[in-house]
Amino acid sequence: MAAGIEGPSDDMTAFEDYAPDALVRAAFCSEANFSSWADPRGVELEISRIMYPAPRLQADALAGGIFHYGNRYFLQCVEGPREAVEAIYRRNLDDVRHRNTELLVVEPIQQRMFPENTMNYVSMRRQLLELLDRHGIGEFAPYRITSGMLEEFLQMYAETHR
Repeated sequence: MAAGIEGPSDDMTAFEDYAPDALVRAAFCSEANFSSWADPRGVELEISRIMYPAPRLQADALAGGIFHYGNRYFLQCVEGPREAVEAIYRRNLDDVRHRNTELLVVEPIQQRMFPENTMNYVSMRRQLLELLDRHGIGEFAPYRITSGMLEEFLQMYAETHR
């Protein structure tokens, strides 16, 4: 992976290393902040509530990405022009449905893996847990994911979704 940030950082300035129109990939995680109105029929409805009502920005049309949910945590990987990716990250920071949002990686990319105007849920639970286990992490704990682990996950995703 190209140089980027890894681990806790000054999230507000991490994007400033790149030109506004530069293609970047950012990965960030958060904890689901399911409210007291959480539906007793299951978490899938809450995931829909997290995804569907998010206000659409022009940035959403310019960016693409994937996300995974497990153990009340989200891992999101978004790519596109820096300004669009940064806007999506900042929206997540301000969204009351998420808490403890942490930027894991920001890096330049040469080409996109995800089409514009997409944000797809990726289950791949078994593969992700196997990857984490190889790195000594026994459960889905996205705050511990490194840029190298993210690269492995994206390679698995690319091979699975050709």
